[in-house]
Amino acid sequence: MGWLRKKKKKPKSDIASEKGAKLLEELIECCDGKSNPIKFFSADEIGEATDNFSDSNLVYREDFAYQWYSGKNENHPMILIRKGTSWWISWRVDSLVCRDIAVSSMVSGHKNFLKLVGCCLDFEDPVLVYHGVKKHYKLEISEQTWKRRIKIAEDIATALAYLHTAFPRPFVYRTLSIGNILLDENGVAKLTDFSHCVSIPEGETFVRVDRTNGFYSYFSGKYKRSGVVSVSEKADVFAFGMFIGLRFLFGDESFLEHYRGEEDYEFDSKMKRLARDWLSKLKEDRPMEMIADPEMIEKMGQISEQERCQMKAFQMLSLRCIGPSEEVPTMVEVAKELKKIQRSLNSDSSSLSSGQTQFDSAQDISSSVVLSNQT
Repeated sequence: MGWLRKKKKKPKSDIASEKGAKLLEELIECCDGKSNPIKFFSADEIGEATDNFSDSNLVYREDFAYQWYSGKNENHPMILIRKGTSWWISWRVDSLVCRDIAVSSMVSGHKNFLKLVGCCLDFEDPVLVYHGVKKHYKLEISEQTWKRRIKIAEDIATALAYLHTAFPRPFVYRTLSIGNILLDENGVAKLTDFSHCVSIPEGETFVRVDRTNGFYSYFSGKYKRSGVVSVSEKADVFAFGMFIGLRFLFGDESFLEHYRGEEDYEFDSKMKRLARDWLSKLKEDRPMEMIADPEMIEKMGQISEQERCQMKAFQMLSLRCIGPSEEVPTMVEVAKELKKIQRSLNSDSSSLSSGQTQFDSAQDISSSVVLSNQT
């Protein structure tokens, strides 16, 4: 009679049906059931498209989380397929991946997000299928020039601003990290993974979540204790300020943006100490050559006064994002300021012929942004 004690394994069709029902719930909650079309692929179709997830089709592997594969089928000559690792599958729950699919379908038309084609619910962890280009790259900050770093920062700020403003209910991203950013063949940054994205209910000013996510929670005792994300978008703005300051400007690879661990007092204490150290580093007022990413500075050779002003403006913007809550800018304002800093890159060479304004200091850049936002 031992067979009575054996747990029956669910057929793939039942697994897909359960996940499909959960996905429908997420689509209704996030966008009242209205989204871009989502194609459902079978496991056989995904296997055929990726040559059964062969190494030759592997684009890159994220630490612990995802594996990205290139592929093709008769209707799509180039697709990009994301599959969870075994560690990720053991950790993630269906509601997270279904939220990811739902939000991905909503933002697909924007240039700073991957375009979702569909998904496959037959696997233990659903597989997502995106429209592909010739090549996608993992973001490696150390390989990026100063000019490229400003452009990538602007792309990500624009993506976050879109999440905050494009829908009746604002979305808060919550888990900004290097691993969630891809570059396409033209160097355009794409924000991915909306597993922990939360929407603010209409008429409300915040949303309560079951638990906090991401290393940024260690910078705010209130956020850590209550798990409240405000509609003011300040959680994302704060995260972005830390992210661009420490990663893009200082090149600090020891910075942990994305921690998803169990509650532990000793670990919490260590993270809070690190948080204070990183905040202090961002506020350093020393010559830029002494605090900016040394590898980037070495490749640049001698820094021009124009570049020095841009880096200082970049640092000032980072500090504004993590400043007093009543003074932090919105992500729309952050994106505008980054665009202004980026445009100033060429002002030195083009201003004499075009009559454009030259910036003589970081403060000049910030002042110009304030004026442009008032018009």
